[in-house]
Amino acid sequence: MDIRPPSPLPNTSFLASRVTDQDDILSPSPLGNSSVTAAERTTQVGGITPLVTSDTYTVFILVNSYVLTGSIAVFGVCSNSLNLVVYLKLGLRETTNMSFFSLAIVDWVVSVCSCLSVFPHLPFEFARQIQHLGYHVAAIMFPCLGLGAWVTAMLSVERCLCIVLPLKVKTIVTRQRLVCLICGMAVYQVVFAVLMLTIVHPPYNKPNPTRVVLLLYSVSIPVFLCFSLVLCSTSFMVIRLRRTLEWRTATTAQAASTSGVKERKVVLSVLWVCIMFIVCFTPNVALFVTTVIFPSFTLWDPYYGWLVHIIYTFSYLFQAVSSASNIIVYYNVSTRFRDVLKGLFVRK
Repeated sequence: MDIRPPSPLPNTSFLASRVTDQDDILSPSPLGNSSVTAAERTTQVGGITPLVTSDTYTVFILVNSYVLTGSIAVFGVCSNSLNLVVYLKLGLRETTNMSFFSLAIVDWVVSVCSCLSVFPHLPFEFARQIQHLGYHVAAIMFPCLGLGAWVTAMLSVERCLCIVLPLKVKTIVTRQRLVCLICGMAVYQVVFAVLMLTIVHPPYNKPNPTRVVLLLYSVSIPVFLCFSLVLCSTSFMVIRLRRTLEWRTATTAQAASTSGVKERKVVLSVLWVCIMFIVCFTPNVALFVTTVIFPSFTLWDPYYGWLVHIIYTFSYLFQAVSSASNIIVYYNVSTRFRDVLKGLFVRK
């Protein structure tokens, strides 16, 4: 049962001219040999006509992955570089800032990987010399997606604790514990990245049981669990926050105080980050659940294959948006972030 995500940018350059044998490593991505035409693919699978043709898939890969995902990934590299600088200037004494800083690191790596994954598929001769780069980039990118899911889940749980146990949260969530959790998650994901780079060998364009297992435990399961946790905690956060603010407004002056305003802005920042995570990772989770229920709905299925490929182009587009859009949330919600960011470009 194959429930892993594919590489962001499978090989679609020179669809007509760069067709080779099935064993040829034309595409380093887990998607397989995307240069095989629809007619050839039909012949290879015994005459079964795919639900969606490879030509239709080519249109989506060019628009979604090359144009949209590639452009957004470049913006993500720049925006997350700014996020890192701003949060370093703000300081990492607060646990929330530490989590946002960690998330910026992960998003920066994901954005860089998305940019690099374009090069092996460009319509130039040098691209043939770096065909394996796509798989190596994917081996780094996928664990980073899992790590980003862990950090987002941790942010949402911390904010829930602030609402439920406001007097005890500082003793429960300390800087030392947060650092240990993040480092533990990073080590877990790095182990899988190293394994994918060392024990998985060519050909990369065919189903590989070892690769499937590694991606299952490094991406699919962590993202699914974190998605469920973030969905529940975000829903709980919205309900409890509304009730808490109504009660404080009616009974105390805290709602109008500086600490009350700061608390609401922090919660809003976390809330919007969680909402973006939920929206942008819904395609991946939906595909995970669909594949579990219908095992034939995979990348290599002769009937559904190209449709699954197309769905994954949207999946990676959404993930690129998720990695690049946090700066917009921080800028609009956090006054401190906005002031520091403006200070980077305006000299007094």
